[in-house]
Amino acid sequence: MKNEGSIKIDRDDFLIVLDERGEETTSKGLAEFLETHRRMGTKRLTFFIGDAPGVSDAVKAKAKTLMSLSKMTFPHELARAILLEQLYRACTILRGEKYHYE
Repeated sequence: MKNEGSIKIDRDDFLIVLDERGEETTSKGLAEFLETHRRMGTKRLTFFIGDAPGVSDAVKAKAKTLMSLSKMTFPHELARAILLEQLYRACTILRGEKYHYE
């Protein structure tokens, strides 16, 4: 992001910064995370993916949590695709659909 210091986060937003040093979770864990925030009435979950140099300490300081997609590093475009797929997978898990197999 060219000017990440100016990101606008509303008071009710729950900012999740994707960072390789963040907490890893499973697909089921992400589903549980989403369900917990739905039940808590969280207004909006906001996921932030940094660009090639990563995410600044200023943005990380605004985060309510740091989450990792993997211990590996991905280009931000690929991280976006992986995050979207995982959000889709989490929603199908919550709906009890057969997208997630164990």
